[in-house]
Amino acid sequence: MGLHGMISPYELLVGLALLREKKRLDNGAQQGQKPLEAWTGLLVRIGSTQCVIRQDEVDEVIPPTGLTKVLGMPPWMLGVGYFRGQLLNVIDAQSFFFGKRHSIVSPASRILVVQGQEEWFGLRIDELGGIRYIWSDSTSITLISEDMEHWKGYVEQCIEVEHEIIPMLQVKRLMDSFEQRGIPDNDAVNT
Repeated sequence: MGLHGMISPYELLVGLALLREKKRLDNGAQQGQKPLEAWTGLLVRIGSTQCVIRQDEVDEVIPPTGLTKVLGMPPWMLGVGYFRGQLLNVIDAQSFFFGKRHSIVSPASRILVVQGQEEWFGLRIDELGGIRYIWSDSTSITLISEDMEHWKGYVEQCIEVEHEIIPMLQVKRLMDSFEQRGIPDNDAVNT
């Protein structure tokens, strides 16, 4: 078979997913189960903590370059940049959620671009660990525990990914709150 007849790895994965769904539907129809649901998540690292973000909440992933610092903002507000001709308000996730300010930007750092209703926001993360496909029959969802208060209400549940319980960060909700309420007051404001 020539190169033109080869199937790409992506097409193979899609084919396997479709076969799995068909098998599940066939078995589920016999047992009265709900159809299999799937979504795609971005596995990210914020400080030393792993979390999952729904890929459909993120418009693009870009490198953290070309930011302009804005005076008088909280330390977790990194500044503004441009994205597709629009102003991009960039927040440092580690500083916002954990209060840890770090000046060294690792080569693995990325900005997750999220569109609000009227503004664009960026969330700087320390590392994008990859994409994970989350299937409803292969994950368990647990409610967030009280020891995770640093997520400030932007994580309501955790899921099991690769045998590890990981919080699901709701970045759309975070950016909507910035848009509706403005930048929260912070005692440690830069001048």
